[in-house]
Amino acid sequence: MHRYATDTCQHLFTGARQIYVWQHDIPAMAASNVVLMHGILAVTAIHCALSDPTQRDAYKSRALYHHSLSLPMFQAMVASAASETAEVIVAYSILLSIWQYAYPELADEQPALDDIFDMIELVRGTRSVSRLYRDIVVAGPMGVFFDPQPSGVVTNGQISSVHQTLQSLHDQLSHPADQHAVQRLQVYLDRYETLNNRDRLAVTWMATIADDFWVRLRSYNPHALLVLAYSTLLVYASGNKCWWMSGWSERILRACGEVLSPGVQSTIDWAYHESRIRGMATELGIRRQGGEGAGI
Repeated sequence: MHRYATDTCQHLFTGARQIYVWQHDIPAMAASNVVLMHGILAVTAIHCALSDPTQRDAYKSRALYHHSLSLPMFQAMVASAASETAEVIVAYSILLSIWQYAYPELADEQPALDDIFDMIELVRGTRSVSRLYRDIVVAGPMGVFFDPQPSGVVTNGQISSVHQTLQSLHDQLSHPADQHAVQRLQVYLDRYETLNNRDRLAVTWMATIADDFWVRLRSYNPHALLVLAYSTLLVYASGNKCWWMSGWSERILRACGEVLSPGVQSTIDWAYHESRIRGMATELGIRRQGGEGAGI
């Protein structure tokens, strides 16, 4: 807990308000809730493991221990959600998302696409609780996650270039669900330059995509997977300097490519799109850093 309160809490999300909530309000909630306490300790153990390779295995064991204790209790809590537990559910679900994103880096794993979908499914499932008890959550410390998002198109050159590419992709798609998903991706990338807490944009996009598009993703529809592949730009833009999202752009791209047969890859010109995505990721990195930058 000392490590969490003095270090990890300051590296979960950017922005002074976010840091304050995770340093003060969340531990206060956890003091009377064992599920949230285990969630905090599980995430902190992964952060420690990635920060100190000499103790990697020991901290990995602790991360798995706290995660395995908290997850069944959390699932039971969601099943019987009430206004009294709404804030804890939202807080733990955020910690769970961080744990799921961070663990493959610790375990040096390449998740299969279905495993990635299962991870997103769990996050999407907790949205119903957030919506049901929104008024309660907004009134408390977790309300910082419901701040209005700025809208409008950013005219910055690096975002405009990506926006144009996504518009071209939109025009090539015929299914309304795919087109709508691209439009939302455009909005989120446009917001990238206007937000301080950019590191949650990618997770938010994946958690809020429409149900009809989600069905197409889970059935491996090639065009829906192509949109998911382009969403790795948002993952890269949001998570390039975020420890718990490290490597996810590459993991998603690989997983998408692995489920597409050579014939389907040829039909949708996967090689071109994959190359274009990697190139734009490099551009995002170079322009943001003002110099050399690495792609996905």
